[in-house]
Amino acid sequence: MSELKQIHAQMIRTGLISDVISASRIVAFCALEDSGSLNYARLVFTQIPNPTTFICNSIIRGYTNKNFRREAILFYREMIEDGLFPDRFTFPSLFKSCEDLNEGKQLHCHSVKFGFALDSYIQNTLMNMYSTCGSLVSARKVFDKMLEKTVVSWTTMIGSYAQCDRSLEAVELFRRMDFNKVKPNEVTLVNVLTACARTRDLEMGKWVHKYMDETGMGSHVILTTALMDVYCKCGCLSLARQLFDKMSEKNLYCWNVMINGHIEDSDYEEALILFREMQLEGVKPDKVIMTNLLLACTHLGALELGKWLHLYIEKENIEVDVVLGTSLVDMYAKCGSMEIASSIFQAMPQKDVMTWTALIAGFAMSGQGEKALELFYEMQRSGVKPDAITFVGVLAACSHAGLVDEGYSHFDSMSSLYGIQPTVEHYGCMVDMLGRAGNIAEAEKLILNMPMPPDNFVLGGLLGACRIHSNLEVAEKAAQQFLELDPDNGGTYVLLSNIYSSIGRWDEAKKTRELMVERNIKKPPGCSLIEVDGAVHEFTKGDTSHTQSSEIYDMLEDMMCRLKIAGYVPNKSEVLLEMGEEEKEDALSRHSEKLAIAFGLLSTTRGTPIRIVKNLRVCSDCHSASKFISRVYNREIIVRDRNRFHHFKDGSCSCKDFW
Repeated sequence: MSELKQIHAQMIRTGLISDVISASRIVAFCALEDSGSLNYARLVFTQIPNPTTFICNSIIRGYTNKNFRREAILFYREMIEDGLFPDRFTFPSLFKSCEDLNEGKQLHCHSVKFGFALDSYIQNTLMNMYSTCGSLVSARKVFDKMLEKTVVSWTTMIGSYAQCDRSLEAVELFRRMDFNKVKPNEVTLVNVLTACARTRDLEMGKWVHKYMDETGMGSHVILTTALMDVYCKCGCLSLARQLFDKMSEKNLYCWNVMINGHIEDSDYEEALILFREMQLEGVKPDKVIMTNLLLACTHLGALELGKWLHLYIEKENIEVDVVLGTSLVDMYAKCGSMEIASSIFQAMPQKDVMTWTALIAGFAMSGQGEKALELFYEMQRSGVKPDAITFVGVLAACSHAGLVDEGYSHFDSMSSLYGIQPTVEHYGCMVDMLGRAGNIAEAEKLILNMPMPPDNFVLGGLLGACRIHSNLEVAEKAAQQFLELDPDNGGTYVLLSNIYSSIGRWDEAKKTRELMVERNIKKPPGCSLIEVDGAVHEFTKGDTSHTQSSEIYDMLEDMMCRLKIAGYVPNKSEVLLEMGEEEKEDALSRHSEKLAIAFGLLSTTRGTPIRIVKNLRVCSDCHSASKFISRVYNREIIVRDRNRFHHFKDGSCSCKDFW
């Protein structure tokens, strides 16, 4: 800039500043180059006796490029007031700067007034402006009135639909484009593939894939990555992987698409394997990939892997923004490490509603209801407004803490103070809270007065309360409703059978089991995960696939003998099949949780906690056995099931036998 200022001073001394061409070059450099200065461009502009529209356009473009959008609009107004007329290059920059719909409409009127109503270049940017301002109807009107629709016009309108989550319209418009024999370009196809990914339109995705191969676009990295995303979103991971493996150069976004695709497909271990491959390739991850990987650890309950990723983030100086910080809090909370989750939360300089909600939900799930509520009150004092998800955690906390009055108060405040209408999930929390407190009649009344039909979560909560409090009358009604809603849900039959058994109604329990067999309904297969030395091991009922299966079963046999000596009695009502008493005991001993715990006793250091993640609700027998194991082996056992955490220690559970 110093040299340019010298040139500018020389132009003033020699009178060359009056030469429009020379002056326009100075203004263009100052306004448009990275090393320039818009303020200096304005200074030069004031010294030009007769500025042209070209010079004004340079300043408007400069403001637009540097996101000084308001200044671009204001300068345009000054230009009009000074009697300068815009040309076809003025309006595209103005439309890019416009974020207000009414102002955009005024600029649209100006473009028509100055004779550019049919200019396709201006109309394309006008469509972009309307979609940015949220008026796709206006954008489509502009598109439909165009006399000559170029590939840019079609691409702009398709892209507008795709960016505004109107993916079906985007795909339909692309079909029309193909029908009109307009050849798409790379940008068109990226927009279409974006829409296909959001609508899970596999057929159109495959059509684009074929078109790419036929036209030689298959090597285009951005297109290939967008196509991979379609296949991942549609559950075709093998097709996505084929494209991925053929790529000669893989950028960060390619890796992110594949890693996120496996996470969305619940293949969390493969996502972590891909990350290791990515490291070997020398590609440094960003905060988006780290957020996704932490989510994988969260689902697996892989605390040690999560800790390793946390250390990696710090070592590689990856920026920890609010989203990544919240993911760390959520991972530690859902892996049962509330102390670390709290310390990360406290250290975060900025927290949004999701950050507060993650920690509140973590305390609630861990059975620390009072701490969750204390945090909620602190959140309110800090001025952060809770959302619907926050209240799920708050109501769950009230349930676990047995605070029925506070629960009702928070439930009522959702609509009265925050304008949040309770959803079926909030009602489910209330039913759980009332059931836990033994208010079965009140819980049933609440369900009857719900503004929407109850779902599995609500009725399951009521059934669970009936099991604990042996309320057969309500249980039968709830089970009937549940089975009308989901007739193939094996868990409902199991719960009802267990309720009959618990009160000595053996004939009804047997009939329920027979009905289940007659209808060929099976209980969903349970699986339990345990992390040892950074590797996640999965067990299913009666599993013999593990490499240490022989040692595991030896440990299991020894474990069951020691438990019986300590007073453990197997709950044979959990076995629905007709078999002998010894066979029932054997079947119970092979449940996935017990296999995982046996492996944990074999593979972890004495005195350290054993952490298990279960995909279903913990059954009564495994719950009872885990309490005995914690006392007999003097080990803390932390189990995260479908509903909550169970901390088994010294023969008791944090859930107080209500889950």
